[in-house]
Amino acid sequence: MRILVTAHNYPRFAGDPAGAYVRRLALGFQARGHATRVLAPHTAGTAPIETDGNLTVHRFRYAPAPFEVVGYRGDPRLRAVLLAPAGLALPGYLVAFRCAIRRAVREFRPDLIHAHWWIPAGWLARTAGPPVVVTSHGSDVRLLERSGWLRRQARRLADSGVVWTAVSRFLAADLERQLGLPPGSVLLTAMPVDVAFFEAGLAVPKAVPPRVLYAGNLVPSKGVDVLIAAMAHLRDRKVPALLRILGQGPEREVLQNQVRALSLGDRVTLHDFVPQAMMPAEYGAAAITVLPTRGVAEGLGLTLVEALLAGSAVVGTPAGGIPEVVEDGVTGLLAPDGDPDALADRLCRLLQDESLRQRLSAAGRERVRRMYSVESAVDRFARIFDDLLHRHTNG
Repeated sequence: MRILVTAHNYPRFAGDPAGAYVRRLALGFQARGHATRVLAPHTAGTAPIETDGNLTVHRFRYAPAPFEVVGYRGDPRLRAVLLAPAGLALPGYLVAFRCAIRRAVREFRPDLIHAHWWIPAGWLARTAGPPVVVTSHGSDVRLLERSGWLRRQARRLADSGVVWTAVSRFLAADLERQLGLPPGSVLLTAMPVDVAFFEAGLAVPKAVPPRVLYAGNLVPSKGVDVLIAAMAHLRDRKVPALLRILGQGPEREVLQNQVRALSLGDRVTLHDFVPQAMMPAEYGAAAITVLPTRGVAEGLGLTLVEALLAGSAVVGTPAGGIPEVVEDGVTGLLAPDGDPDALADRLCRLLQDESLRQRLSAAGRERVRRMYSVESAVDRFARIFDDLLHRHTNG
């Protein structure tokens, strides 16, 4: 079949984690013999047409270079996006994106469009002609909580005949609830992880003293402040451990102030994101990787999937789709969100019991190897695509 893959987020350079799973899927489709083209926004440092093996990536222009600042954002705070400089370029971006999809349909003549994130890609692709599969990843679902207009647009999209999928059972159920869809309307499609790439971390020696790792955005919903507070509890319990935080975001200064206020400068360090090529070693050196998300703001928690593949034990919270990766006491440990003392208890338990860490991480690694390989993801989407095209052909 001929597949047009479109998204607002796609790797911009070698090792870029932005939309890396979209690239893995597209390459997987191409490797199976499906003619595949990717359409994404242009941004600084990218070319209008790129080749990635046998895969062609088209990046559409929508403004003079200094103003191409809309794509490659996953901020669910709609107001923050609209009031930022990106908001000024947004109308032109949407018009150009819609025109680029229609141009790609005319030139490439795809059998179907696979749109990642319902907005903008799915919303703009719905009237382009070919049948559409939409995959939601999390930030686009959170937007629905903030705008009645967006909920109405999403419901129109759902009613237009698209096949809607989500990367976790939690997100699928949340979409059905918010849009008033029957249970089972949104299909589960786990995103692929480069298994061999992250398993290289298994050969990395563990850091001494034991290292606790957080890698992700520095925003309130991620609960990094809770993790820092838990490190103070570990210090008070005289449990040796260092916390390494890799990330960027608006909470960075707040978190740095918290580290100073708790006198944790010798135990907690904050660093910018490192290149994706370095992440297997980061996970491999960590005794524990933690994702302390609050509430329901986590679509799945791919960080924990990557960490398990690299040989790190994991601790999460019951937020969003995290329990689909971390089965408490089987593939990792869960702590109540927002509770530093409870989180410290889980960390202490793992730090003081190496055999437990090894048992949980081994079980977790085996599970995620089955669930999140490129092969299994491509198989799942191929069945969905075949069914959609069969129904479309037979009207």
